[in-house]
Amino acid sequence: MLALPLVGAASGFILSTTILLAIWALMICTALLILEVNLAFKPYKNNFSTMSGALLGPVAKMVTWIISLGLLYSLAAAYIAGGASLISTAFTSILGFVVPEWLCALLFTIVLGGAVFWSTKAVDHLNRGLLSVKGVLLIVTITLLMPHVNVNNLARLHGSVKYVLACAPIFLCSLAFHHVIPSLSNYVGSKPRTLTWVIICGASLPVAIYILWLIGALGIVPIIGNKSFTSLAQQHGSVGEFVQLLIAITNSKFVGSFINGFTNIAMTTSFLGVTLGLFDFLADAFKRANHRVGRLQTALLTFIPPLIFAFLYPKGFVVALGYAAIFVAILQIIMPALMVLRLRSSANFSSPFRMVGGTPLLVIILLSGVLLVGLQLANAFHMLPVL
Repeated sequence: MLALPLVGAASGFILSTTILLAIWALMICTALLILEVNLAFKPYKNNFSTMSGALLGPVAKMVTWIISLGLLYSLAAAYIAGGASLISTAFTSILGFVVPEWLCALLFTIVLGGAVFWSTKAVDHLNRGLLSVKGVLLIVTITLLMPHVNVNNLARLHGSVKYVLACAPIFLCSLAFHHVIPSLSNYVGSKPRTLTWVIICGASLPVAIYILWLIGALGIVPIIGNKSFTSLAQQHGSVGEFVQLLIAITNSKFVGSFINGFTNIAMTTSFLGVTLGLFDFLADAFKRANHRVGRLQTALLTFIPPLIFAFLYPKGFVVALGYAAIFVAILQIIMPALMVLRLRSSANFSSPFRMVGGTPLLVIILLSGVLLVGLQLANAFHMLPVL
């Protein structure tokens, strides 16, 4: 969510919102494809690697395992880099001197990673409190931003079309929720109608929030000028600098307090959720025991690789999200379409739910996934125009 204005600014609000809605529709379709596959398997024997292995073979199972690991590491690296940027900016404004971002990354990882290392229960209780506060801060933040919105900034279209493709992979990451579908079906039970509505409503609420956030951010910060997205891009600014820019333009201490509170908690809760999943994934993969020594070994495997990325690329929040987008496109767009194609042609599997659209829709989804992977690779090699 925090990265959406950074990558969508060059395209403008209208085109960014159009791409966001298109990806939202695509992700709902692929989520329902995963649901179709998921309900063909028994509860608690329906994770991604099991489904892909049973339908597509052992190579697909290994690919799924590797991509899942790559996705979780990429997201963890993004949140460490983004969290370090926010902390560094806050320390600089409070203390009056620059605190190195590598030190902020280390502090961010040790403090929050300590909760993950200690226990799942510790993360649960910490996240419950933070999410409750974040919800209140989000409502207040958006309410305070709206009076500062310049409608002319939102209506801008000229010169923005060429930038629209570069923002699609990051928007994809903001709507990647498919990894929770197996847990959701285990919890709710094999109720296709209920699960369908849960998926549609659960995917639609974030989109509504994202659009309000884009209205606030893109409507306040201009595309050119001294305090603009262009000047931010020229300085290779990251999340922390963008938040400070938003605060400077609104010139309100109340706006500043609530935005800072929301963005810091948003980064914190995202980091806790992703790294807890990564921690459990690695503990199971490497058969680490659930005692202090075993959990310490798992914690080192969990936090050292993304921390190294944050040290090497302190402004790498959007970069890491871009690489995560490749894994999302493969795991949550291409793989579901391939699994459904195999499921529907197999006599050994049957599902109580069938996604509408038939083979033509599956082909469109496959091509969309390949296109999104290609866009991010092109972006990584600087082949797409950006600010």
